Formats: sequence, C-alpha cells, structure tokens
Amino acid sequence: MSFEYFIANKILKSKEKGIKVSRPILRISLISVALTIIVNLITLAIVHGFQSEIRQKIVGFNAPIFLLKAGNENIYEADPLHEQQIVLSDINRVKGVQQTTPVLYKPALLRSEKMKDERYIEGVKTELEKQEVNGVVLKGITQNYPKSYLKSILVKGNVPSFDQNQNEIYLSQKICTELNFKVGDDIALFFVKKRSLMQRFKIAGIFETGIDKIDRQIVFAPLKKVQELCDFGDRNKGNTHFVSGFEIHIEDWESLEYVEQKVEDLAELKPNEHGALLQCMSVLKSEIDIFSWLGFLDTNVLIIISLMIIIGIVNIGSILLVMIVVRSNFIGVLKSLGASNWSIRKVFLYQTGFLILKAMLIGNIIGLGLCYLQYEFQLITLDSSIYFLSHVPIELSILSVLFINAITFITCMTSLLVPSYVISRISPAKSIKFN
Repeated sequence: MSFEYFIANKILKSKEKGIKVSRPILRISLISVALTIIVNLITLAIVHGFQSEIRQKIVGFNAPIFLLKAGNENIYEADPLHEQQIVLSDINRVKGVQQTTPVLYKPALLRSEKMKDERYIEGVKTELEKQEVNGVVLKGITQNYPKSYLKSILVKGNVPSFDQNQNEIYLSQKICTELNFKVGDDIALFFVKKRSLMQRFKIAGIFETGIDKIDRQIVFAPLKKVQELCDFGDRNKGNTHFVSGFEIHIEDWESLEYVEQKVEDLAELKPNEHGALLQCMSVLKSEIDIFSWLGFLDTNVLIIISLMIIIGIVNIGSILLVMIVVRSNFIGVLKSLGASNWSIRKVFLYQTGFLILKAMLIGNIIGLGLCYLQYEFQLITLDSSIYFLSHVPIELSILSVLFINAITFITCMTSLLVPSYVISRISPAKSIKFN
C-alpha cells in the first residue's frame, strides 16, 4: 500500500469538524455524479431499445436486402422477375446470408361486410347499411419464409402456413378493427386488372406491429395465390413463375454492409439467364426516413452524455476544491515534513476517486434498477401511432454499462488534475499559521 493511498483512506474515515461542515457540499456533488450515471444509463438503454425494436419491426417485414429488377426504385411497384435465378445459389453461399425468399406485391382493395348504422334523420330513427373499403398491398410469400418475427407479433389466431393450396391470409389488428373483421372470417379482396376481379380469403391470424405504415398496408398471403391474381398470370392460365424480387435474410445486422457489397458484386447490373438486369436495394434505402431518424438518435445520445459528464466534472471539481480548503493545514504539515506537491495531489486524487466510485456505484444500482423495472413491467407507455411502440423499450448490454462507467470515471479523474494544482500554491508557513 502506497503512502498516498494510506493517507487518503485515513482522511475519508476522519471525523474532524471541518469535514462535517463540508459534508453537505460533498453530498450534493456526489448526487450529481450519481445522476450523471443514472441519466446516461437510461438514455443509452432507451435509445438502443428504440433502435433495436424499430429495426426489428422493419426488417421483420422487409428483409435487410432486396434483389429486384434494375431501374425500379420502389419494391412495392417493381417489374416482374422470374423466380428461378441461377445467381441465388451463389448468394446463399455468401457468408452471413441466412436464406433468400421470393416475394410478390399486389395492390388490392379490402371490403367489409355490410354493417348496420343507426342514425336520426329529421328526428326519425333510421337504420342504414354501409360497407367500408381499405386499400392494401398483398405480400405473397412461400412456406419457407422466416416466420419467427411473424409469430412474435401474433395477436389472435395462428400464423398461416402459406401453403399454395390454401386461401389463408394474415393481416393487422388495425385493418380488422376498421373493417370489423375477426379470425375465421371469409373476406373479399378486389384486384384491379384488365378486368375487375374479386377473390375471397380466410383470416387465419391477426398481427400488430405498432407501425402505422405497415399495419394499414401489408397483408400476407400465399405466393402462388398472389401470382394467379396478377396480369402476367392471366397469360399463362395462372401458372406463372414471376415475382417482385427476392428478400435476402442475414444472420446478423452488423454484417449488412458486407453482405450487400457481396450481393452487388455477384448480381448487380449483370444480365441473368432471362436477359434481365438485377439491382440490390438495402432496407436503409427503401426505408430511408425511418433509419435517418434512428441515426439522428445517436447524435442526441452523444449530446446528453456529454452534457451530463460536464456537469459531473464541474461538481466533482467542487468536491476536490472543498477538500483542499478544509485540509489546507494538513497540506502545510505534509509539505513541512518533506512531501512533494505531486504526492499530496495524489492523496487528494485518491480521496476524490473513492468518492466518485461510491457515487457511481449508487448511480448504477438506481439506473440499472429503473431499467429493469421498465423492461420487466413496461411501466411507461407510449402512443404507438406516434412512436411505433406501445411502451418505452429497454436494451442495455454489459459493454454499454462498462463504457458509460469507464468514460465517466476516466474523464472526471483526468479533469481533476487542473484543480489539484492549487495544492502547489499553498505555503506551508501560511497554512499552518492560519490554522
């Protein structure tokens, strides 16, 4: 044990009057350091939670990478592409690719059954019949489509198997509420083709994501059934093999950039066996508004963390100056005994470091405790129509906790080197005489 560490430890345990007088100031400063940890932990947990939840919802409906015909900017209106592509086998062998699945988008109109509506017209109770119509986009998928996310958002019923021989669909709670649908209903969908066409489907399950754009628009159906309803299916008596494109599912979000580059090298702007040019589109581009917003949250986090650390630095500097003033006589005695300025500075830096660690421990206990309560019980709710989520999400990794604690401690301790320089200005003769 070094001499500086030993002295600092003894000072912390002392009960002298001067220390008692300064304790209220010390407590206020320590509370500010604890609040710095609490606010930074909660901020990081909420922002990471938002980014993770929103990204999961978006990628759950639109895979991270989409392969479509060149010249198309919107995957929902992409030109038809043959579902048999030799390049797919090469893409599936790329490191990080989980699987590729064909999808087909088809606009449609959903019509409710006749509903009775009672109104008073000129004081007379009148019963009217009405029908609601909603515009949707049918998304045709196969039995091999990843269903883990589709199951996680299930509200009622079951996720369909999407067998080509079944007329089962999977739609949102919002659509069902607006059109008065429920699980098991046979509903009518109308399609705009060379001639109008009505097709009936059975509701197998109902989902809810909280993202208004998805809940109002997307309806899942078997790929084969959607292919039969397209104009290019008429030319082949429904036996078509055309799709809007291919979703490329990846194993890890962090590998998105790498996989996208590999897919571009393999397929982009190279004529395939059908004479068509392909292009690769990342979800970062197709959903640029949402991901730009998520990226902006990182800037907010940086600003909040920086401000809180600055507040902590100012307050912890106050702690050090108070301790130096209260212990000026002690500093004079140490100097008269031959202690160097740097040794005395180290004594006070050790002492302040102990106090910072104590405040950080309290801050971690409270901050992590609040995060756990929100994660487990979802105490704070949100308007899903605005924030895409029904509650404040929490996601906090061990690395994030260590980062917040390390950056706070290192920054505070480094900043204390400047105010500790005051010790070198204290004269032993004057400080001892003053006391």
